[in-house]
Amino acid sequence: MRVIYVDVDTLRADHTQPYGYHRPTTPNLQALADKGVVFDRYYCSDSPCLPSRTAMTSGQFGITNGVIGHFGEAARFRLDSGHAPHPDRPLLGQRLGQHGHYTAAVSMFAERHRAYHFLGNFRESIRATDEINDEDGREINRVGLDWIRRHAHEDDWYLHLTYWEPHTPYLTGKEWTERAAASGPAPAWPDQEAIDGHAEVYGPRSALDLHYSVGPRKSPYPDTMPEAIRTRADFEHLINGFDGTIMYWDSLFGELLATLDELGIAEETAIIVSADHGESFGENGSYAEHGLANEPVHRLPLVVYWPGVTDQLPDDARHCDALLYNIDFAPTICDLLGVPIPRGWQGTSFADAVRGAEIPSRPYLVLGHGAHTYQRSVRTRDHLYIRTYHPGAFRAEWEQLFDVTADPHLTTDLLDKEPELAARMRTYLAEWLHTYAGRPGALPDPMQTTLQVGPVYYNDPVRYQQHLRDTGRGHLADDLAERLSTATGATPVSWHASDVAWTPERHAAWDKMIAAADPA
Repeated sequence: MRVIYVDVDTLRADHTQPYGYHRPTTPNLQALADKGVVFDRYYCSDSPCLPSRTAMTSGQFGITNGVIGHFGEAARFRLDSGHAPHPDRPLLGQRLGQHGHYTAAVSMFAERHRAYHFLGNFRESIRATDEINDEDGREINRVGLDWIRRHAHEDDWYLHLTYWEPHTPYLTGKEWTERAAASGPAPAWPDQEAIDGHAEVYGPRSALDLHYSVGPRKSPYPDTMPEAIRTRADFEHLINGFDGTIMYWDSLFGELLATLDELGIAEETAIIVSADHGESFGENGSYAEHGLANEPVHRLPLVVYWPGVTDQLPDDARHCDALLYNIDFAPTICDLLGVPIPRGWQGTSFADAVRGAEIPSRPYLVLGHGAHTYQRSVRTRDHLYIRTYHPGAFRAEWEQLFDVTADPHLTTDLLDKEPELAARMRTYLAEWLHTYAGRPGALPDPMQTTLQVGPVYYNDPVRYQQHLRDTGRGHLADDLAERLSTATGATPVSWHASDVAWTPERHAAWDKMIAAADPA
């Protein structure tokens, strides 16, 4: 079987047609969904980019594989010593290779995040350009479609294609922004009242600091991104930029589908489309960012077309609403390909749902974020509980509880109104922690062992406090300082907190780069 995995960075599920979006952003993805299965409740166990792809390809939670963030010890994959893949916990690509499948990738991900363990998945790994981020999807198609043409009449290969487009900043330009605007009205939420309230939510990628990155910046791409979110017009400008990137990606995906048709292998090639994470657009006060363990960041699209299987299904079998993790993906692919599932993987196969059967759902999921904040959340079918361990430079409340079914934009915190439900959600989180980090042989939770440093790789909280004061928001600077105060009884110990994200030299280099890049 030929398998193509299409990895679309930051593709928010509910901005695509298979998930009911009112704008026609993804007609080609919808065409695939019409003969495939759409997974409605599929979540990344860990976010954002590096933790998510590591979890998916390792079949393990970040608390086990070691990668919960993007910096230092929080980003260190737990490699075993030896000369071959671990028999119990190989990477997905290693497992497929052991059973006769040729694995290849066109992706800059490993270089972008220094995630060199990701390369262990592939016998052949190609970077389409000399860039390590922001590469145009046309370059992915140039290299990826050429690879497919050269291997079209071979069998048993697995090709991973990474597209960057929906990730901030939105680079597709004014043409695609205008197409998105013309395709239908922008989402009704956030309304002006919500936007006004978000002025009190501070942090990089918040309403008033939309482009703050280590220091204040102007919009790098004014055609697709406004300077800040102060009005509905600003929000519509931003969402048109995001939706335009999705429309552009979908046009490239259409080229991929057309190439398979041209080569005569469309009905012999499985296609899977998903993402590493989604994006917040006002939820919890965050805009154009994937910095929280919340619903819009962790919910992923997943559309699976498996020839000879999904194209025969009745319409009522084309959606699965079981609660699933992306760590379930590796065992599912192995199951579908007849490859034995390693016992060290922590996910569970949902191959039966691809085959059209109804499958049981987990009672809850635990989701973790470790790049812009340290958070873990618990997702049940209706509710989301969020616990913050370190706020980074963002106004992240220590605990929150939401009814996502009734309140999809997470506007009403139920923590004080539903004490019994909150207690139950805390119990689920504790149960999960004990299961994966509280038994013999378990290594320490990297989110706990790196709390002295925290998620500070992208922004310096001390410098950001000064920015708040400089912009007349001293009360918010005081709030952040209070949240960052040392835990009772904690003693800073240098040999346990040796990772320094923002040295004076790095600040100087960053300031020089930004000064050269800003349009002003």
